[in-house]
Amino acid sequence: MIALLHDAFFILAIFSLTQVEFNVTIVAAILTIVGYSINDTIVNFDRIRENIKKKKSIRSFDQLARIVNDSLIQTLARSINTVLTVIVAAIFLWIFGAPAITNFSFALVIGLFAGMYSSNFIAAQLWLVLRGRNIKEKPIVFVEKKRNDGPQV
Repeated sequence: MIALLHDAFFILAIFSLTQVEFNVTIVAAILTIVGYSINDTIVNFDRIRENIKKKKSIRSFDQLARIVNDSLIQTLARSINTVLTVIVAAIFLWIFGAPAITNFSFALVIGLFAGMYSSNFIAAQLWLVLRGRNIKEKPIVFVEKKRNDGPQV
């Protein structure tokens, strides 16, 4: 949640500093940026979960930090490629698009960088700090759940 608020407030701050008109298209841009950031954050945390599952048991902060950092390194190229692809399209919209979507494109270009930054460097690190506080008392132990093929009531 903090990373998503970072994205929205970053766009608001840029628009306040540049004194560009805030309208409905900016709201659409903020929602688009939040959507990309949510997707990127889910990919990162899913990779963290997969790497924790491989390790089976994490009992120290250093182990957890290593897993988080390895997971972020594994997904960083994907994040950069996704953002750069959309930014190229947004830049072309900004340069060659109609004046009605210029602000949308500007917000998208700025916000996608902020979203990538927050999902890779804020969300995962905050989770690491919050979960790492009590890793000694409550270690992460992955136990395979028994599969029940019967009816789920």
